Amino acid sequence: MRLADAGLRVLVLDRPPKTKPWGGETFTGAIQTPLKILGLWDTFRHAGHVPGYEQRVAWGGAPWTKSSVLATEGHLWHVDRARFDQDLRDAVLAHAVEIRNYSNLQGLEWDGEFWQIEIDSSAQIRTRYVVDATGRARAIARKLGVRPRIYDRLTGFTAVLPRNSNFDHSMLIESTPEGWWYAAPVPQGHVLAFFTDADLVPREVVRFMRSVAANSSFAQPESEQGWLTVGDACAAHDPLCGWGVCRALSNGILAADAIDWYLRQGDASALDAYRNHCRDQFTSYLNGLTRHYSHEQRWTSAPFWERRTSAPRPSARGELHAES
Repeated sequence: MRLADAGLRVLVLDRPPKTKPWGGETFTGAIQTPLKILGLWDTFRHAGHVPGYEQRVAWGGAPWTKSSVLATEGHLWHVDRARFDQDLRDAVLAHAVEIRNYSNLQGLEWDGEFWQIEIDSSAQIRTRYVVDATGRARAIARKLGVRPRIYDRLTGFTAVLPRNSNFDHSMLIESTPEGWWYAAPVPQGHVLAFFTDADLVPREVVRFMRSVAANSSFAQPESEQGWLTVGDACAAHDPLCGWGVCRALSNGILAADAIDWYLRQGDASALDAYRNHCRDQFTSYLNGLTRHYSHEQRWTSAPFWERRTSAPRPSARGELHAES
């Protein structure tokens, strides 16, 4: 949308996932900033998402409650993610941007000036710039040999339950020796999720919930090569922070402006600035995440919490390195 508004011709190649196990999620009030920039704030406010006025937390000691009503950026939003995604697609189409579904990305070659893309054994696409917005799958990055730096094994297990009227506008978070629980109201009921490391999953959880990747990871080309990553393809966050979608949109806007400047002026400095911004932002996020997990001192010897007592770092090969 941002690139189309700048007068550039844009093609979105879309391969929707076969299943969407994540029934809903919570956005902080900061989501209004990128949505206002994109002209989507009113659409979002009237889409039926559930306003969140309260956080009930049992983490690190005695339970406590925090009101979201007076938060500087506004109250929380408990979101029907399928509706949110569809509203974004509709907005893209309204900006005269073509969305083309595909099954297989088979060819991707750079001649120094243009990309040649082949999808589904037939369609040939020629473009000056490529953006990897494929989420944690990182279809473009992996195709080009850029391996993500993975910092943990966090996995979420989710289910959507009937609405509990006692918690109509409340988000609940509770830590346990094996991980932590999250619950929040969404338009279709109540979403319940348990987060733990992939090798620590309790059997009773696996039986009735669906899994979704939730680890922290980062991938970005080191220099200007005619492509970059945005959203979860660039920086995937632990759901505990609640920043993933907001940062995806905000950084997507920054990336679009940098690409526009580069294509019009031939100056890659804005793209370098975008990459540096994303790296610095992710480093700050990792440090903050470690501090937050360190607030829970009741189960420091349990494997899940022991792995989170110092700042995580990946191995040189991009695989997990867990410090103890």
